[in-house]
Amino acid sequence: MSSYLPENELKEFIAALPTRRLASSALIRDPHGRVLIVEPNYRDGWTLPGGTVEAGEDPRTGCFREVLEEVGLQLPEGRLLVVAHGLAAGIWGDSVAFLYDGGVIPEDTEITLQEEELDSHRWAEPDEILGYVGDRMGRMILSGLEQLETGGVSEFVIGG
Repeated sequence: MSSYLPENELKEFIAALPTRRLASSALIRDPHGRVLIVEPNYRDGWTLPGGTVEAGEDPRTGCFREVLEEVGLQLPEGRLLVVAHGLAAGIWGDSVAFLYDGGVIPEDTEITLQEEELDSHRWAEPDEILGYVGDRMGRMILSGLEQLETGGVSEFVIGG
């Protein structure tokens, strides 16, 4: 006798489980230690290259796919630096954001913006980051820079 749920009950159980949105970004630096940030045209403020992880896609692959789409950079897929969990609040609900090492690129590297989503880009000094991005992204970037130095991975919760 099987202890598993009948298929129809299993489907109902799975459908009732909570969902979370996943996003991934890349921490891309120039030789001077400045961070590449982009200005989206669909909301105020600045952010990192990256975006939503698609269904069936792992966060690292989604990150570097988005980087290629948004800024035209084919980068080696770097290591995980930060995982941040945003608690259910606002329009996004529960979400998990991943930050990956996008490496150091020459400052004269051509950046090709995805015009459907981005208005501009710039290189920001680490001490300027919080003036450009929101609290969540700012904490992720600063923590990511720290993890590059320590070799670690950070994890934190925002909101609630």
